[in-house]
Amino acid sequence: MKYLILIHESPAVATLFADMSDEERAAAYQIYWDVERDLQETGELVDSKALDTTAQRVVQRAATPGEAPLVTDAPLPEVTEVVSGYYLVDVADEARAAEIAARFPEAAAPGGMRIARVWTDADFAANT
Repeated sequence: MKYLILIHESPAVATLFADMSDEERAAAYQIYWDVERDLQETGELVDSKALDTTAQRVVQRAATPGEAPLVTDAPLPEVTEVVSGYYLVDVADEARAAEIAARFPEAAAPGGMRIARVWTDADFAANT
């Protein structure tokens, strides 16, 4: 089963990293590389990317057909977190995806980590 593990940047995560010593912060950043290596070795890694949090946009469909969509800077003022990366994994089950997600530093912050199972064609067929 494929799962998407989302890495979020938020005030809680910023505080988590700010409260770390330089050595703790370096060890926390190393976790991303360690997870990547481990997932490559087990064959569970499908893809992973860090995202540019300064260049994200919100796109809204125009109210009138033919008009250009509305594009604004993200995150919106009322949003306090932004997706800063992801790991797409192919694992045996949700428990394994949760085990991987729990390794990341963000799992220690309020709000934790988010995982979502990636739907297959069969899932879409069953829900239409």
